[in-house]
Amino acid sequence: MEMEYYKNKIDKRLFMKIPSDKLLIPKASNDFLDFLHTNGIKECDAFQIAFEEALTNSIVHGNKSDYNKNVNIYFHIDDEMVKVIIEDEGDGFDYTMTMIGLTESQENIYKDSGRGIFLISLYTDDFYFENNGRKIIMIKYRN
Repeated sequence: MEMEYYKNKIDKRLFMKIPSDKLLIPKASNDFLDFLHTNGIKECDAFQIAFEEALTNSIVHGNKSDYNKNVNIYFHIDDEMVKVIIEDEGDGFDYTMTMIGLTESQENIYKDSGRGIFLISLYTDDFYFENNGRKIIMIKYRN
């Protein structure tokens, strides 16, 4: 299965559907950067890191790297913000407990697991989970 795209230049939207393969992350990330640059967003290195972390989490933790499960990615740019939505087909997770664990001890950010959400919190202006943790919404304001 290949990556699927739907692009709407008029209202600055892009949709990608990719199978759960970590090897597709660089391509998806480059396409994300191209979409941002095409729409006048220049300073986006940190947001790209947040995107890659969220996508990795969806593929590895959400879909357990099951190639038969997809990750849906939605980008939208307007005058105020860039919004990225990533949704996997996994079982979800208790994101509230994960967030509490990250904030309880500085040591937790050095663990092998859980750093992705910490990095997302650093490199976005806002983010939250829906659909029992299967969907993350990340926002970067344009100010």
